[in-house]
Amino acid sequence: MNKKLMVFQSFMWAAAMLVVALVEEKQFIVLLLVLLATVSLINLKKVN
Repeated sequence: MNKKLMVFQSFMWAAAMLVVALVEEKQFIVLLLVLLATVSLINLKKVN
């Protein structure tokens, strides 16, 4: 895996965890996590 991609995904997941801890709206949290997972999978497909 590309080192830059790994760092980028680590930052994205860390940001998602912070948002989940700070936001109480469950709909927004689910949307954010689904969006983040989708972006991660697309990035991984591009690398492989």
